[in-house]
Amino acid sequence: MANDGVLISFEGIDASGKNTQSRMLFEYFKRSGTPCEFISFPDYTTTIGQEIRSFLDHKKQYNAETRHTLYAANKYEHKETIEKWIAEGKIVVINRYTESNLAYGAANGLSLEWLAQLESKMPRADYVFLLKLSPEASLSRKKTRDLYEADIAYLNRVSSVYEALVEPGRWFVIKADQPKDLIHYEIAKTISTLEAEKSNINRGSVSQSSRIQ
Repeated sequence: MANDGVLISFEGIDASGKNTQSRMLFEYFKRSGTPCEFISFPDYTTTIGQEIRSFLDHKKQYNAETRHTLYAANKYEHKETIEKWIAEGKIVVINRYTESNLAYGAANGLSLEWLAQLESKMPRADYVFLLKLSPEASLSRKKTRDLYEADIAYLNRVSSVYEALVEPGRWFVIKADQPKDLIHYEIAKTISTLEAEKSNINRGSVSQSSRIQ
């Protein structure tokens, strides 16, 4: 990997394998000796995270604006830490990040522009892996489900928003109905190719600068 810090996020509907694949990639970097960190959102260990857990478990009720503001605030609790990791040149692997709030919030009927503004002060992901799985397959994978996970119509809307958010060159859509090792291989190969291309571009820039001097 390049010396610059890189932020890699994993997105997708519930039970698409985000936690599995993000952790597999993190372990892949650790085995290779690459400085790396892992974090998952929501972080239920914080005070804000506990509030999120309470409404997902039907123990509290909040309107959509409040819920998605809490999701954003949960990330801001870790903003300085994530920025520090990036500044140290580490690879930061994140299970669910800012794009998750956009997809789920827009599927809840909130303005995409408003949601993007909520998340705008967090570091931007360099690469986003969208694990694509049908809502029907999601339901078959997980029997115990929270407030959002149990609504197949809602999951269909989330999937549609995710697809609309895809940016070629930064987002990479991976079929999530494959064996997990095959998915991991595809992700690791994509990362290696992207970083090799970036290194070649950086070397070319340095060479050009040397010639100019």
